[in-house]
Amino acid sequence: MTTLRQAPAAKAEMLIRKPVEEVFEAFVEPAVTTRFWFTKSSGRLEAGKSVRWDWEMYGVSTNVHVKEIEENRRILIEWEASYGYTTVEWIFTRRVEN
Repeated sequence: MTTLRQAPAAKAEMLIRKPVEEVFEAFVEPAVTTRFWFTKSSGRLEAGKSVRWDWEMYGVSTNVHVKEIEENRRILIEWEASYGYTTVEWIFTRRVEN
Protein backbone atom coordinates (compact mmCIF):
# COMPACT_ATOMS: atom_id res chain seq x y z
CA MET A 1 0.00 0.00 0.00
CA THR A 2 1.28 3.46 -0.94
CA THR A 3 1.01 6.27 1.60
CA LEU A 4 0.44 9.81 0.35
CA ARG A 5 3.00 12.30 1.61
CA GLN A 6 0.82 15.30 0.69
CA ALA A 7 -2.77 15.85 -0.40
CA PRO A 8 -3.40 15.51 -4.15
CA ALA A 9 -3.84 18.83 -5.95
CA ALA A 10 -5.17 19.89 -9.33
CA LYS A 11 -4.72 23.24 -11.06
CA ALA A 12 -6.76 24.69 -13.90
CA GLU A 13 -6.78 28.10 -15.52
CA MET A 14 -9.36 29.89 -17.65
CA LEU A 15 -9.24 33.16 -19.52
CA ILE A 16 -12.47 35.11 -19.10
CA ARG A 17 -12.63 38.29 -21.13
CA LYS A 18 -14.42 40.37 -18.51
CA PRO A 19 -13.21 42.76 -15.80
CA VAL A 20 -11.86 41.00 -12.69
CA GLU A 21 -14.47 42.74 -10.52
CA GLU A 22 -17.32 41.33 -12.62
CA VAL A 23 -15.93 37.78 -12.61
CA PHE A 24 -15.24 37.85 -8.86
CA GLU A 25 -18.79 39.05 -8.18
CA ALA A 26 -20.15 36.23 -10.35
CA PHE A 27 -18.53 33.70 -7.99
CA VAL A 28 -19.60 35.26 -4.67
CA GLU A 29 -23.14 36.33 -5.62
CA PRO A 30 -25.52 33.37 -6.02
CA ALA A 31 -27.98 35.38 -8.13
CA VAL A 32 -25.26 35.33 -10.81
CA THR A 33 -23.60 31.98 -10.04
CA THR A 34 -26.88 30.09 -10.38
CA ARG A 35 -26.96 31.12 -14.04
CA PHE A 36 -23.85 29.06 -14.87
CA TRP A 37 -23.03 26.58 -12.08
CA PHE A 38 -25.28 25.41 -9.23
CA THR A 39 -29.05 25.86 -9.22
CA LYS A 40 -29.55 27.12 -5.66
CA SER A 41 -27.48 28.63 -2.84
CA SER A 42 -28.31 29.61 0.73
CA GLY A 43 -26.34 32.85 0.46
CA ARG A 44 -23.49 35.00 -0.73
CA LEU A 45 -19.90 33.89 -0.10
CA GLU A 46 -18.44 35.82 2.83
CA ALA A 47 -15.39 35.00 4.97
CA GLY A 48 -16.29 32.87 7.98
CA LYS A 49 -19.74 32.01 6.61
CA SER A 50 -21.13 28.61 5.60
CA VAL A 51 -23.56 28.18 2.72
CA ARG A 52 -25.21 25.29 0.95
CA TRP A 53 -25.02 24.76 -2.81
CA ASP A 54 -27.57 22.59 -4.63
CA TRP A 55 -27.50 21.08 -8.12
CA GLU A 56 -31.20 20.24 -8.25
CA MET A 57 -31.07 18.56 -11.67
CA TYR A 58 -28.68 15.93 -10.22
CA GLY A 59 -30.14 15.72 -6.70
CA VAL A 60 -26.74 16.74 -5.25
CA SER A 61 -25.78 19.37 -2.70
CA THR A 62 -22.78 20.32 -0.59
CA ASN A 63 -22.00 22.49 2.39
CA VAL A 64 -19.41 25.17 1.68
CA HIS A 65 -17.29 26.83 4.36
CA VAL A 66 -15.75 30.14 3.26
CA LYS A 67 -12.27 30.36 4.76
CA GLU A 68 -10.97 33.57 3.19
CA ILE A 69 -12.07 36.27 0.77
CA GLU A 70 -9.77 38.89 -0.73
CA GLU A 71 -12.04 41.16 -2.75
CA ASN A 72 -11.48 40.87 -6.52
CA ARG A 73 -8.40 38.71 -5.91
CA ARG A 74 -9.00 35.40 -4.11
CA ILE A 75 -11.64 33.04 -2.68
CA LEU A 76 -10.69 30.11 -0.44
CA ILE A 77 -13.38 27.59 0.51
CA GLU A 78 -13.80 24.04 1.75
CA TRP A 79 -16.68 22.01 0.46
CA GLU A 80 -18.04 18.90 2.03
CA ALA A 81 -17.72 15.52 0.35
CA SER A 82 -18.52 11.99 1.50
CA TYR A 83 -14.87 11.50 2.53
CA GLY A 84 -14.34 14.84 4.31
CA TYR A 85 -13.64 18.30 2.98
CA THR A 86 -11.95 19.47 -0.21
CA THR A 87 -10.12 22.80 -0.28
CA VAL A 88 -10.79 24.95 -3.35
CA GLU A 89 -9.05 28.22 -4.13
CA TRP A 90 -9.85 30.65 -6.92
CA ILE A 91 -7.34 33.36 -7.79
CA PHE A 92 -8.48 36.23 -9.99
CA THR A 93 -5.78 37.96 -12.00
CA ARG A 94 -6.25 41.08 -14.08
CA ARG A 95 -4.81 40.62 -17.54
CA VAL A 96 -3.39 43.37 -19.67
CA GLU A 97 -4.12 43.00 -23.37
CA ASN A 98 -1.33 43.97 -25.76
